[in-house]
Amino acid sequence: MHVSQQAAAVSAFAKTQDKVHEHSLGAHNAGRLPVHSKRRLSMGAERSPEPAEATVEGTTPSPEPEPLPQRTVNVRAYDSRQSASYARSVSRTLSWGGATLDTQQLQERALRITGQQMDELSDGALQPEEPQTSLQNALLALQETFLVFRLAVLLYSYLGLGTRWTGKLLRLILYSVLLLPGFIQMGIFYFVSPRVTRSLAYGLAARNRLDMYRPPAKRKRPPNGYRVVIYITGGAWTIGYKAWGSLLGRRISKHGVIVYCLDYRNFPQGSILDMMRDCNTGIRWILNHTHFHGGDPSQVYLVGQSCGAQLAAITMITQAEQAHQKAQLPGGFPAWQPQRIRALVGVSGVYNCFDLADHFNRRGLYRKLFDKIMSVNGQPNLKLFSPTYCIKGVEWGESLPPVLLLHGTADTCALVSNATQFDKALEEAGAQVEIRYYEGETHTSPLIENPMRGGHDRLVDDILGCVLGHDDLSPWQMPLCPSFLINAAAWVCPF
Repeated sequence: MHVSQQAAAVSAFAKTQDKVHEHSLGAHNAGRLPVHSKRRLSMGAERSPEPAEATVEGTTPSPEPEPLPQRTVNVRAYDSRQSASYARSVSRTLSWGGATLDTQQLQERALRITGQQMDELSDGALQPEEPQTSLQNALLALQETFLVFRLAVLLYSYLGLGTRWTGKLLRLILYSVLLLPGFIQMGIFYFVSPRVTRSLAYGLAARNRLDMYRPPAKRKRPPNGYRVVIYITGGAWTIGYKAWGSLLGRRISKHGVIVYCLDYRNFPQGSILDMMRDCNTGIRWILNHTHFHGGDPSQVYLVGQSCGAQLAAITMITQAEQAHQKAQLPGGFPAWQPQRIRALVGVSGVYNCFDLADHFNRRGLYRKLFDKIMSVNGQPNLKLFSPTYCIKGVEWGESLPPVLLLHGTADTCALVSNATQFDKALEEAGAQVEIRYYEGETHTSPLIENPMRGGHDRLVDDILGCVLGHDDLSPWQMPLCPSFLINAAAWVCPF
């Protein structure tokens, strides 16, 4: 396509996005994060007026946008230089190839994160495509089904006959069998409940699907819509699936919150850049479409667990950095506005892939496999995809949304020390951050075993406290599984 034709196409698409944006944004109520005793995540200052929109050099200036709705934020976390109109312009140009890769900026970024020079990294932009029909979506689902066997064989080729991962697999099977009474109840809810909409397509790539959990019908919809949680599940980058978020989605949505659980390509179907692209695509889609589902696009929160917390954090940091750099960065496509995320919540997250690599190797996630997952152009780079390293030494840390880290002290998978390191790195960068330690909790107990026991759910309480802005306890829940089975499952849990 000729350059002038490309520019015309980008301009036409930007105008279309403006019209969609007008419908999706209105006058919204301001939210706040709860006040806590340690490094409080207050959001009490008004945003400054929006300056004139900026454009990336070499692109056609876009029309003057309407200002985003006012909301209460922390002046420290959202300074006026990171205006929404500026981010909107950068997002529009970066997402469709309007910005050029600056080799020098990429080299400087690689030097800051990894301590060494690297060849230019690229994550090329795709041209916009027509949405798929229902028949095409059905054929895509069929293709994905047939992919499972081939991908399993390929994954096996990396794992070999290792006794450690084989033992982990057997323990995972036993763990699932012991908790089967609870999983059956969740399966019935997942497939039968009218509150669950399964497998909404958010993109064109394989596994670009999400599940949506709506509040109960008896809950009155607020004037500006329900608050929204985007949840990225874990799964060691290899066995993740959107349905793993059904327990958390069910419990949070009961309190008047719409929950979206993203699916994304796992290895070997994709590497870390493919996973980041899927997460970026899903987040951008939700920001632009949640108003159609009754959500409030000015009250969107990003939550990730385990490797999902790593993906949530690294995509957020990359989006903030490429808005600051005004150049497309690896893992930053498609671009979206990080200022539209109210807060980031990381649960039992992996934030330092470089330091945890040997620990993972001893636990059965072999270094050969992990290097393949965290590679660019065939070259592994664990620091480049470690949020702790990516946030060190940056000048724009204050532009990040507030961050809440929740981590068990007995987590033997993603060690609690790696969460403490990330907390310190964020604080030194000027970001607004709080960490809460769950004494004696493991990698999975806040997410699975504890909710199965019934009673009050501390994880749900902390997430709701962040999203709804109050510290009220969630209602007492009936147990889903007998305690002796939960205790046995916790003992054999491989994570």
